[in-house]
Formats: sequence, C-alpha cells, structure tokens
Amino acid sequence: MKVFTSVVRIKTTGKTEEVNISPQVEAVVLESGVYDGMALVSTGHTTASVHLNNADRNLGEDLHDLLTELVPNKPAYRHNKGEYGRNADAHLKSLIVGHSVTIPVTKGRLSLGQWQAIYFSDFDGPRARLISVKVMGAQEEGF
Repeated sequence: MKVFTSVVRIKTTGKTEEVNISPQVEAVVLESGVYDGMALVSTGHTTASVHLNNADRNLGEDLHDLLTELVPNKPAYRHNKGEYGRNADAHLKSLIVGHSVTIPVTKGRLSLGQWQAIYFSDFDGPRARLISVKVMGAQEEGF
C-alpha cells in the first residue's frame, strides 16, 4: 500500500468564504499515483471546515446564512471575553460542519458524486490556510 501526503494552500479574501478545492485535491491524487484507495482531506484550523456539497455557489451562501442564524457571535460567549479574540462563533461553526472528509479513489481519480465538490469553509478570514491531503491505496501495475 502506498501513502502519499501533500497540502493545498489557499488564501481566503472574506470574513466567511466557501472555496471549491476539488481541482487541487484531484491534482494531489493524480500526483500520488494511487489507483485504488482513499483520499483524506483535512484542515487543522479550528475556525474552518472541510465538507462535501453540491457545486452550487448559492448553497455556500445558504450554508453561511444558516450557520449565522444557528450560531450568532454572542458577546456572552466565554471565548469572546478571553485573551484569544472575538471569534467564538467561528470555532462553533467549525465544530458543526466538521474538519475532514474521506473520498474514495477509483482508477486514479476522486470518486465524487455527479454534483459533489470538496469545499473549504472559512469562518474567520481572510487568512492563508493549509489543507492536508493524504492519499492511501494500491498503485496500478506499471506505476
């Protein structure tokens, strides 16, 4: 079994943002040489998330609207009163959405659904961000 690790680097430009990282992750999978296996896509940032969604920009905006309704940035949050900043809502949104996805790799390509895309959600930008990609599996004979 082969294990290949890389990163995707992005810079967000807004306070909240959805970034389709599918092309960058697909490039890592192709570089890995893994023919049949899995790709783990994960962020170590605690104010951001990685998730799958329909490749529709409006859904990203809807997601952020929903999360803002569910988790407004209340001054009463203990984190907002501490030394770490005023971004408790961003941390809580990240917990709700999640930090990673695992996608099958078949015939050397990501096995995403017809409308699926891999998204990075930033809840506390703009920032430079790193997304870890680990591809594991079997190589096709001849690689």
